[in-house]
Amino acid sequence: MPGTLHFCADVHLGKLARLLRMLGFDTVYKNNFSKDELLKIARDESRCVLSKSPYFLKFPDITFYQIKSSDSYQQLEEVINHFHLQQPSFNPFSRCLYCNAILEKKEKTEVDICLLPQTKKHFTEFWQCPACKKIYWKGSQYERMMKEIEKLINNM
Repeated sequence: MPGTLHFCADVHLGKLARLLRMLGFDTVYKNNFSKDELLKIARDESRCVLSKSPYFLKFPDITFYQIKSSDSYQQLEEVINHFHLQQPSFNPFSRCLYCNAILEKKEKTEVDICLLPQTKKHFTEFWQCPACKKIYWKGSQYERMMKEIEKLINNM
């Protein structure tokens, strides 16, 4: 189920963090986390550490997975396979890709002042991040991401 696993990703895994968020997984990431900060977050929030570094192997009190691939989609497949994540646990597009907050459905009138004219004209469904205020809609990027998710699911 979404929310069962919580991740924190090290500084080299920004694309993986975004992909996990795209699938709805709670994934903390900043491009300047130190190893000590990641350890503290993992311990304080019961998060699984994702890193390419073997450094975290020496801490038996945390859940850790060492990423092997350099390709972000292969990294995502690694995480899905290692943690036995299944399609029912995916909740695509429920989290902000940038800050990880849970998105809120918004009426067009609530966000239209922030929209470009063509977006206003062609789209009616919107979601907004309550933290960073980023606005999402089902445009061409959404369609491209959905194809990637479908491809991922079909390869499972």
